[in-house]
Amino acid sequence: MALKRHRLCQRRKALGYSQERLAELLGVERSTVVRWENAETDPQPWHRTRIASALGVTLEQLDGMLVDVSVAAHRGQAMGNDARNPASAAARPELLSGLRTFLTNYLAASDRPAQSYAEVRRSVGRVHNLYQRASYTSAARLLPDVLSQATDLSSRSTGLHRCTAFRLLAAAYIAASKLAAKVGDGDTALLTADRACTAARLADDQPLTAVTAYQAACGLRRVPGRESEAEHIVRSSLDRLASTGPATDPDLLSAQGALVLLAAVMTARQGKPKEAAQFLAQAEGLASTLGGDRNRLWTGFGPTNVVIHAVSAAVRAGNPDQALEIGTRLDTSRLPTVLVGRRAQVHVDLAAAALMSAGDRSVSVLHLLEAERVAAEVVHANVQARTLLLDLLAKERRVATPGLRPLAERAGLLA
Repeated sequence: MALKRHRLCQRRKALGYSQERLAELLGVERSTVVRWENAETDPQPWHRTRIASALGVTLEQLDGMLVDVSVAAHRGQAMGNDARNPASAAARPELLSGLRTFLTNYLAASDRPAQSYAEVRRSVGRVHNLYQRASYTSAARLLPDVLSQATDLSSRSTGLHRCTAFRLLAAAYIAASKLAAKVGDGDTALLTADRACTAARLADDQPLTAVTAYQAACGLRRVPGRESEAEHIVRSSLDRLASTGPATDPDLLSAQGALVLLAAVMTARQGKPKEAAQFLAQAEGLASTLGGDRNRLWTGFGPTNVVIHAVSAAVRAGNPDQALEIGTRLDTSRLPTVLVGRRAQVHVDLAAAALMSAGDRSVSVLHLLEAERVAAEVVHANVQARTLLLDLLAKERRVATPGLRPLAERAGLLA
């Protein structure tokens, strides 16, 4: 099975370098560059600084290119294009190799110095920040160490500090679940959400537990045949929250709002537009009570997020014209600055709507290009965007759609 470091190769080509020219700049043989790009060998540490300089990237970005290895297809052929399950073909589970290693290493002890509560809190906050900025590769690289720090902290905490430690552990696993769902690995998303829920319950934190229920449902939605279980989690969680009376705490309002928005999208997909509209109206009420666009518990919940989900619900309901009309009224500049990924996600939904509405591939590609401009990894790693790209490639006939194939190449979907 031939392998390829597509992002490394694409960066070289984007700079106009042949393999020979890059080899000349680095003082190595062309065959060495070929072996690097074919994932046959890894650059030695003393080469990496020079490679990063020649390609105009940071060492961290170069590391991301080196770990991003996928199966090479024939030239011009969509990679891994499984017509039976395009979402599976579009998934990027290889981003989670480090996370999976951590999750299955049950007896390993941390070999790093113990971190303080403040240090772990900063680390957890950083990985959430990276995720929300759509820096998925960097978030994936940090997650195993952050989870290790949080696990170690929870295991040695006692007394009043115990709840704080378990809150941080739950938050770390929530970040892992978000990333897994985003790149299309439902099983890992569900596992990490379940571990987050256990930690949140040990911390006796109801809002955090509600967020873990949301993440578990997101994970189940990525597993074929388990949509009904996801719906059960969302509805039962909302019923339990409703039984405690109206929420006033900002964290609880945000967690409840996130669940309501997920319910709206799910019911829209099931062909229940009236029920979806009711959930959206309920979310509007919660957002009004919250008082503005916030990012409590990293939910991004608020009035603008409700409108974003109205676009998503319209697309899932098969009402593309409604989605496009809502999109014209949407002002994502109101969102908290960190929510870069959510701004880009809007264009992914609008790309799907444009394709559904008039079969206009050029407008759809323009929206995906805008999503890439806002946050490249929303197109390069997000399973929804990658599935849409595969669909566009499958629909392409004799007349090429401007920008489509270069975008698909940058996303690693074409050899």
